[in-house]
Amino acid sequence: MTRLPGLDLLRAIAIVWVVLFHTAGAGLSMPFRDFSILGWMGVDLFFVLSGFLIGEQLLKPIAQRRELNIGKFYISRAFRILPAYAVVVLLYFLLPFTREGHGLPPLWQFLSFSVNLQVDVGTNTFSHVWSLCVEEHFYLFFPLIVWLLLNRSSTTKVLALAIAIIGLGMALRGHLWLTKLDTFPVYRSYVENIYYPTYNRLDGLLAGALLAGLKVFKPHHWQLVVKHGNKVLLVGLTGLGLTIWIFKERFGFTATVIGFPLLSFSLAFIVAAASSTSSLIGKFKVPGAALLATLAYSMYLTHKSVFQMVKTLIGPQLVDNDYLAFVVYGGAVLAGAAILYLTVERPFLKLRSKYLARNQDESPRIDGVNAQVANG
Repeated sequence: MTRLPGLDLLRAIAIVWVVLFHTAGAGLSMPFRDFSILGWMGVDLFFVLSGFLIGEQLLKPIAQRRELNIGKFYISRAFRILPAYAVVVLLYFLLPFTREGHGLPPLWQFLSFSVNLQVDVGTNTFSHVWSLCVEEHFYLFFPLIVWLLLNRSSTTKVLALAIAIIGLGMALRGHLWLTKLDTFPVYRSYVENIYYPTYNRLDGLLAGALLAGLKVFKPHHWQLVVKHGNKVLLVGLTGLGLTIWIFKERFGFTATVIGFPLLSFSLAFIVAAASSTSSLIGKFKVPGAALLATLAYSMYLTHKSVFQMVKTLIGPQLVDNDYLAFVVYGGAVLAGAAILYLTVERPFLKLRSKYLARNQDESPRIDGVNAQVANG
């Protein structure tokens, strides 16, 4: 895809939001507390962006009546995700001073991307990898779902399936809230039973994938979205404001049941607006946004470990100056992300480009694709 400044901006906002949110968990005193306390929503923004970008990548060949090359997709994702992840996991196990938490889940959970399914908050080192586990499950199963629906789907069926997934998610989270939140502290049982597991966090990925479907299969409708980017943005921001109000009681029943789908679809409107060069957030290139977007994955993997190392080395000298702490910790996080990106992530992305160039998609066109799928 051609890089869009609006999507770079949202990715940059998402990673900065998440990093700021984790400063509190690391015991760091920082400015922008009112903004950072909502930083967990940055993860949901990442989910919507992933659903949108990966959804378009998988659905576009179908719209062009080409075979869906699932194996090639898996290989591409492996080049993108696994090398940097493997290096960071290795560092956590070999170098204890990089660990920001207490205890470390067993290696097999990291290798199987099941950290979010068998959770023990007491062993919270590298706990933020739960969201990568959710995305990995999406990368694994979404192509198979697309393939299964290839010759038998329609707009009505897709929307019905989406509504069913949203409804089941709401019902399951409500049931778990009523039956599992009986331990103290509430936060611990909440994240273990509701917040981390993949089956409770499908709303953002689904919202992004539906947005991709609209772009690929309903181009006329998508052009209307692009044309009215600021109006779409206003709808998204209004929904986000309502969501923030609902999540004032973050672990409450209402927030747990309806908060996540409302947040996800509000963010989907914002992502759609960011895809429009006529909108306020899609029109201009914000300095530094592309850099942060590029480093986002490496920053996600390393920032809590960097916090720990800086805190151990010079933390006491930064306690009384929030803004100096912000600059020092922020600079260290950028440096750590840049090192991982330049030494591991970028070289493997170049290898992926070479692999894809050698294996250009020459898949034949499919005559049997359901016309409703191919034409929206």
